[in-house]
Amino acid sequence: MSLKELENNIEHWENCISQATSFKELDNLKADIFGKSGILSAAFKEITNIATEEKKAFGEKLNYIKQQLDNAILNQKNKLKDYLIAEKLKNEAEDINLPIPENAFGGLHLITQSIRRIKAHYSARGFLILDGPEIETEFFNFDALNMPKYHPARQSHDTFYLEGVQGHLLRTHTSNVQIRSMMLDRGKSIRMLSIGKTYRNDSLDATHSPMFHQMEGLVVDQKPINIGHLSSELKKLMAFFFEVENVEIRLRPSFFPFTEPSMEVDCKCIIKDGKLIISEHGNKWIELGGAGMVHPNVFKACKIEQPAYGFAFGVGLDRLVMLKNGIQDIRNLFDTDTRWLKYYAC
Repeated sequence: MSLKELENNIEHWENCISQATSFKELDNLKADIFGKSGILSAAFKEITNIATEEKKAFGEKLNYIKQQLDNAILNQKNKLKDYLIAEKLKNEAEDINLPIPENAFGGLHLITQSIRRIKAHYSARGFLILDGPEIETEFFNFDALNMPKYHPARQSHDTFYLEGVQGHLLRTHTSNVQIRSMMLDRGKSIRMLSIGKTYRNDSLDATHSPMFHQMEGLVVDQKPINIGHLSSELKKLMAFFFEVENVEIRLRPSFFPFTEPSMEVDCKCIIKDGKLIISEHGNKWIELGGAGMVHPNVFKACKIEQPAYGFAFGVGLDRLVMLKNGIQDIRNLFDTDTRWLKYYAC
């Protein structure tokens, strides 16, 4: 076949190659083109009959044609490989999972159940359900909450600071949401609740975790609010969460930089069959959280117009869940044991 005939038939050979449906068919085409008796081999033999001054141009054209057809065969071979692998995977796929019982269904984690239940309850009561960033600045996490630079909670042994980002940290409480809410709605009445993950530099054991969930509430108004209102709200919270009709609480003096006065919240309980039960008829007290009246310095930092009154409360949600369900070890809340998850799933 002459060079001119080869040039005119390149498209024909490329079409034949692209339509090959097996490696055998592709090998036959390759033999017809590149084999000892192939069209290209025959063309290269013609070089001896070409005038010396035309040999270079003739050889370059032949090599160009050879490269084109060689690439076409390689591309089709790769396409066939991909196709055959896909077909094999489709036809020979095996399910490596364990068989699932017909009555096995997924469910919500115990913490998720509690969060949704609390949010629905407070939302129905007119509270705003708010959240804020888990990576926070020192201003929202400490400064605006009346925590001076020398406060021990700001030290690295209590707080996770971000490397390479000056003044940023993983929030140590959800109080940052309260500050953001007050700065956004300053001068207005606020009734809000926040629930979310918080982080502290604690070692993981039965009662501590470097990550835990916290729930905080805030009520602010220009009309007088006092400890009586706070006590009433705390009773409602505990009665709702533990699903009892009435609770008895006591407020013990304490200290938090962002409230004045500050207090620890205890609740009456009884131990029955090794299980703690919240009851107004109990004979023991258990601490469940902290609370207090919003400190004037916090109002000042948030530029809240005076006069302003407010109270705030906070509880560790994980601990409440543990107490309610008789869980002794907080690590169980992060376990992946399906038996445990199934027991508490809903």
